[in-house]
Amino acid sequence: MTNHLEYIEPNQKILDKILSEFTEATGLATILVDTQGVELTAGYGFSPFCQLMRNNEDTRKLCQNCDMFGGRSSIKNKRTTPYVCHAGLVDFSYPVKIGEQIIGYILCGQTKIASPHNFQPIIKEKTEWSDNPLLVEAYKNMPTTTPEKIRAGSELLTIIINYYLSDIMGKHIAVQFPEPIPRAFVDEEVTKHPAKQQPTIVQAEATPPIGLVELPQTELPKNCHSEIEEAIDYINKHLNEAITLNEVANHVYLSEYYLSKLFKKELGINFIDYINEKKINRAMILLQDSTWSIDSIAYSLGFSQASYFSKIFKKVAKVTPSQYRNQIQKEAYRK
Repeated sequence: MTNHLEYIEPNQKILDKILSEFTEATGLATILVDTQGVELTAGYGFSPFCQLMRNNEDTRKLCQNCDMFGGRSSIKNKRTTPYVCHAGLVDFSYPVKIGEQIIGYILCGQTKIASPHNFQPIIKEKTEWSDNPLLVEAYKNMPTTTPEKIRAGSELLTIIINYYLSDIMGKHIAVQFPEPIPRAFVDEEVTKHPAKQQPTIVQAEATPPIGLVELPQTELPKNCHSEIEEAIDYINKHLNEAITLNEVANHVYLSEYYLSKLFKKELGINFIDYINEKKINRAMILLQDSTWSIDSIAYSLGFSQASYFSKIFKKVAKVTPSQYRNQIQKEAYRK
């Protein structure tokens, strides 16, 4: 059997870029996994809810099982059908083939649907998280998506992989085209009254526990320049990466100098401090889950060194990550 890694590894950067830009364009999370559900690329657009699920050893295995069986189901049924994962989110899975060999599945979705009861669970196991305040808060802040939006995004991803990546890789890599979503799956109320477009979840905006450090929240002023709104949206979607003034300026078609001046004028805070505040706010949420090491939180937020992350954390929050986590644990014991 041909090793799929010989096709993936030489083109890892290209594949990662395609998946990340797809997520940015559609707002849908995506990842490539092998036939056992093990991740072959980074996960893009993963909400803090999914990050918390996948960081826990037990629930991570359930996530991988859902990925695997979702892919197998699409092969068996010869169609791509939305399903509910163990945590209650809706996913789609698409087989990725090189020649006739299936090397893995592209997972798309990980989203909250207005009427999830219209979709079938992909595995019997179900994770009960309603008694976990951290997961409840993360789920509450997830935007609601319509089946039509997922369908459109999935078709776009299929076209990109089939007609772009295959040429670059020089191999016949293809994603199975999805069949139309059965009308029985589409909730009529969602179709007639689609949910309002909500901003990408920024877990930092959750309220920290009582008595702990609470960072000031920067709100956009009325009549804010569209470039600043676009810049903020870009930052929120890339908090898990190292963000530079240059890349954001290029994204909104402004010079670095002008964006920096406009940012300070509109928000009353400089560019770097704003990003650090957003990252530390998200870190404060992740620190509430003891299964996340401080190092892993640092790397998940785009810091190359945990020591620098701790330095920035203390500068912004006035305490170290360890001290903050200890405060959280003490607060939990008192309840």
